[in-house]
Amino acid sequence: MSREIRPRCRQTRAAALQEGGHETLLCEGDRGLLATLERFMPPASEACPSGIVFNLAYGIQGESRLAHVPAMLEMAGVPYTGSGPLGHGLALDKVITKRLIRDRGMPTPNFRVMRRGTQSTGDLQFPLVMKPRHESDSCGVHLVHEPAQLRQAVEVTVTQYGQEALVEEYIEGRAICVALLGNGELVVLPLVEQDSIAKPVL
Repeated sequence: MSREIRPRCRQTRAAALQEGGHETLLCEGDRGLLATLERFMPPASEACPSGIVFNLAYGIQGESRLAHVPAMLEMAGVPYTGSGPLGHGLALDKVITKRLIRDRGMPTPNFRVMRRGTQSTGDLQFPLVMKPRHESDSCGVHLVHEPAQLRQAVEVTVTQYGQEALVEEYIEGRAICVALLGNGELVVLPLVEQDSIAKPVL
């Protein structure tokens, strides 16, 4: 299920599941989800469900929109892949995530939250990366090298996304994705390097 994942990605995943002998049903993660999945729901709380949801849904609205589908599925007793409502709710708020990381003693770039482009960046050192506070998949990310660019980027983000901007110091390095499979003893899947470049502000 997905609102934003490209159709080709959805079809590729469905085809792989079908090749493995699984029955698949593509559906939207919207308010009609539970009615669509009713035949997969357990008849009673102690019964086993007849399927599992491969969750690709981004949600539709709100600050914690990625948590909507997992919360609905948990309420209905339908198992699913990926994080639960709390995990999605925390991770989609980049500021909360950074504070939690710092509380655990892990390094993360210095940052500020900005509501207006004219706010001070304090002691942050350019270049800076600016991104919407509640978006994912690098949506709205800008790499800026001087204050005028930052002011423009923040104003665009606040207007376009209707949310605060997270501004943090740029760290040179490689972006590596690490996929984990399982709930108890985890299986670490092969590492994948992301080749994503922040969009500069012109």
